[in-house]
Amino acid sequence: MLFNSYAFIFAFFPVTLAGYFFWGCQKKQRIANIWLVLASFLFYGYWNVKYLPLLVGSIAVNYLVSGRIIAAREKGMDGRRKAFFLLGLLFNLSLLGYYKYLNFFLDIVNQLGAQISLLDILLPFGISFFTITQILYLLDCNEGVTKEHDIVNYALFVSFFPHLLSGPILYHKPMMQQFRDESLLHVNWENMARGLALFVIGLVKKVLIADTLSGFVGTGFGHAGSLAVLPAWLTAVAYMMQLYYDFSGYSDMAVGMSRMMNIKIPINFNSPYRAGSLILFWQRWHMSLTNALTGCLYMPLVRSFRSPSFWHTILAVFIVFFIVGIWHGAGWNYVIFALMHSVGMVVNHVWKHYHLWMPKFLGHLLTLGYVLVSMVFFRAADVSGAVRLLSDMAGRHGGFDWPVSEVGQTVVIQTFGLPLWTFLVAVALVIWCPNSNELVKKRQPSFFAALAVAILLAASVCMLHQPTEFLYLQF
Repeated sequence: MLFNSYAFIFAFFPVTLAGYFFWGCQKKQRIANIWLVLASFLFYGYWNVKYLPLLVGSIAVNYLVSGRIIAAREKGMDGRRKAFFLLGLLFNLSLLGYYKYLNFFLDIVNQLGAQISLLDILLPFGISFFTITQILYLLDCNEGVTKEHDIVNYALFVSFFPHLLSGPILYHKPMMQQFRDESLLHVNWENMARGLALFVIGLVKKVLIADTLSGFVGTGFGHAGSLAVLPAWLTAVAYMMQLYYDFSGYSDMAVGMSRMMNIKIPINFNSPYRAGSLILFWQRWHMSLTNALTGCLYMPLVRSFRSPSFWHTILAVFIVFFIVGIWHGAGWNYVIFALMHSVGMVVNHVWKHYHLWMPKFLGHLLTLGYVLVSMVFFRAADVSGAVRLLSDMAGRHGGFDWPVSEVGQTVVIQTFGLPLWTFLVAVALVIWCPNSNELVKKRQPSFFAALAVAILLAASVCMLHQPTEFLYLQF
């Protein structure tokens, strides 16, 4: 089930929200949480019910392993605690490796001369997110950060439907505090209003901007290698806009729905395209992932050195951001995307360490250009497709005219149908306007704000005839 569908907007979410507050008013907190767990399982199973056992099984295994870790820690059995932690880590990484990376590995082996048939594996939605969420929980249990071990609350923490498919990535401790707080089980009309506004803004981003640009982007990448300079650059920039509005739109909707239930989850974006360096970009883009890997990977790597030097931290930065890139997908284009960002972060940190100077406008321009090139690899079906588009952007075909191709006896002018006004509005909003979280935070509920939200909701709903998947469901 997708957030941008009639079934979700007019049936699933209103019923789930009403049921949650109904049980809250009855002072049945545990039943309210069970209600959300069942709703989350229904939400996930609606897409493909055969993968629901995968989610439930993953939750069950991690719950059992975490219990063993907590028990071993309380008894001072460090060896047993570490063994169960490694077992849980191996289980989660194996699950992710099988569904996400096995065919890529087999393809590499085949390129070296083997003849192994690739498996027919469909990537389950959300597996990257609910896997890393549970790894973080096991890490907290191993380090004694949390001792909470309730099956209902744990299942809700992992499967909570607003974040289940594409994040934000959650931490156990703050979520448990909210799941136990009975005061949150009653309607808060200010949270309801601000949450609804944020949900609608996210829906507008997805339906009216990202989806409108998707056709142009798909056609442009499909014709990579035959584009003149102008359409090639427009294709790359349009994808940069599409990805931001699609993913940040999902995050806005997730945060907005959670807020309507009086539950706070992390924001994931803070105007990343205004960043003047790659360091700032990753502090503003997919923030929950950056924070998670900083805590569970970067800091342990740095602490593993007896006397960590600057160059040790640089090595840790390289490793972390290479993993950030590879986490997004299996393919050589993702490897290049990962290398670009890990090398870029290293250069950025070295530049900062030695106090080298650069005009702010130039830093901003170089950051956007670097991110743009990396996103070409991120979007292309393979490395050759990315190289073809980059060659077009470099002027391989020259000029700024739309290309002409022959289909049989007919000459076709490939204008692609760029939605110009949508494109210009998307760029203008990124450059000049406050981001969605700033808007909702600063604006006070009023009649005109409610009217604006209603108009935007109606405009978005009118475009939901064929709801499209969010881009990050593929990762």
